[in-house]
Amino acid sequence: MRLRKIMILWLLLGLLQTSTAAQQSAAKSAHQTNRETLITILQLNDVYQISPVDKGKNGGLARVATLQKSIREQSPNTLFLLAGDFISPSVASRLFKGRQMIDTLNVAGLDIATLGNHEFDFGPEVLRERMKESRFAYTIANVFDRQTGKPFGGAKPFIARQFHGVRVAIFGLLLAETATLSSPGKAVRFVDPVATGKQLSRRLRQQGFDLIIALTHLPMEEDKRLAAESDVDVIIGGHEHELLESMAGHAPIMKMGSDARNLGRIDVHLTRRHTARQRFHIASIDWQAIPVTDAVKDDSQTAAVIAEFDKQLNASLGEVLGKTAVLLDARAITVRRTESALGNFIADAYRQALQADFALVNSGSIRSDATINPGDLTKKDVLTLLPFENGIVKVKLTGEHLKRLLENGVSKAGQSDGRFPQISGFSFIYDASKPVGSRVTGIYIGNAPLDATKSYTLALSAYTFKGGDGYDLKGAEILIKSEEGPVEPVVVMEAIRRAGTIAPQIEGRIKAN
Repeated sequence: MRLRKIMILWLLLGLLQTSTAAQQSAAKSAHQTNRETLITILQLNDVYQISPVDKGKNGGLARVATLQKSIREQSPNTLFLLAGDFISPSVASRLFKGRQMIDTLNVAGLDIATLGNHEFDFGPEVLRERMKESRFAYTIANVFDRQTGKPFGGAKPFIARQFHGVRVAIFGLLLAETATLSSPGKAVRFVDPVATGKQLSRRLRQQGFDLIIALTHLPMEEDKRLAAESDVDVIIGGHEHELLESMAGHAPIMKMGSDARNLGRIDVHLTRRHTARQRFHIASIDWQAIPVTDAVKDDSQTAAVIAEFDKQLNASLGEVLGKTAVLLDARAITVRRTESALGNFIADAYRQALQADFALVNSGSIRSDATINPGDLTKKDVLTLLPFENGIVKVKLTGEHLKRLLENGVSKAGQSDGRFPQISGFSFIYDASKPVGSRVTGIYIGNAPLDATKSYTLALSAYTFKGGDGYDLKGAEILIKSEEGPVEPVVVMEAIRRAGTIAPQIEGRIKAN
């Protein structure tokens, strides 16, 4: 009888273990069935801050690390991708040259990144060092070292992964305008990203890859061309700082805003097929933008890395310069599309510092993509807004030349492009429905029209003077060189100190018909 009870007990234990094992197996294989395999893509793009933004409410890479770990438990076939722009610009990058971002992403679980235009802000040698320090992989297919002819910095033209027989290829693309948008130097060569993506995706398909992912840092219009004309299945995009999704051809395009306010999750469901070239095909794709908020707990390991950098940063940049009586809106959707109160204040500071007739600020130099509430303004706040530390140049040019500059400034009006101008000393009217080059319909000093033949003095950044964002200053007489003039954040800091309290307003300097 005793032996019989023992045998029954062992049998029950065995059944329990079998049931538990079956449940665990079912949970682990929820991402895969005999007919379907699930591959999950996690997406970030344009991340400039390792810590939370919006007064701590949103973003933060320690929170992202927590989310990605949880998602990997649910879906083991996960790829965590970053679509460029993370080494610069930010206040922290000014001090650490992007090392703070690499160290944080190394522990936050990132798998693969591509390059954005701001990765080259400190020059190619600094970028190479940051890439060597990275424990995640890089892919770039259209940016080359001229000496070696190979992708820049040892990046791969594409990266292959395999999940339960599904062959996945990921390749990176960067906008060719990076040659003038940043500081890559003459030894770096950029080729057409869309043409490169079309050719490479077709070759990868011929090689039997089942899922082809383009990891891009391109304007949406170029992403749409790539989607429509290539064999790409999914585009994980960056460059715009807005939450965007689109579709062209058969490929969805996702962009997750900026500063990790959202973590993109794209679930790709693949089913088996029996062809010589492809063993799987895409049955469906689901995607969502997961809000990264203060409701998400920090990952302790990632938070420890961030805390050390924040400690060093706050120690040097906590000085209060003055106050703002009004909210300062530095969001890209504001400063890159219309006149802004903050843009007016910055442009006024440049004009007054160089005693110029006018000032023009390319809106792409105004960063943070956030708002500053009324209250104290610190050095950190200003350097968050203006992290590049460009010198300010003073030139003499004709009214006709100024008009050409403004035509360039509104040539992509409505697209949140960094060339959109913030101005001081004059006003202008434009009509975005007119052809590019003929959009500026009036320029005024007070109520009087600008004299096209008269010469005026203009203050602008060295970046803009050298052709950044498409501005052409050839023919303008240099009165104060960049190495002789003050730097952008210092000028604004001094303007805040002098005023004590600032309250800039929108004044009708820029009007759209």
